[in-house]
Amino acid sequence: MTNHQQRQVALPGSACLDKVISRLDKVKSAGSNKWKACCPAHDDKNPSLAITETSDGTVLLRCWAGCTAQEIVSSIGLELRDLFPGEKRERRGPSAA
Repeated sequence: MTNHQQRQVALPGSACLDKVISRLDKVKSAGSNKWKACCPAHDDKNPSLAITETSDGTVLLRCWAGCTAQEIVSSIGLELRDLFPGEKRERRGPSAA
């Protein structure tokens, strides 16, 4: 499946969802606001990654082989903050305590 076809599978969806889906292989719909795909963080032959978009546009990732969300997003060139909607601001250091 091409990236363009994968994006069509995901529509309608948020920009966060499109960023994730467009970088995954074997993306298939698994119900309302749910998809499955091969996990990019390990050598996945059969889709083991569950992707869910919440009502506020947050993207949830669950690898049934045990990969963490951090490992998944890092392997596709994203950061954890890319899973959340809203303005992305440059981090300026630790917050004042």
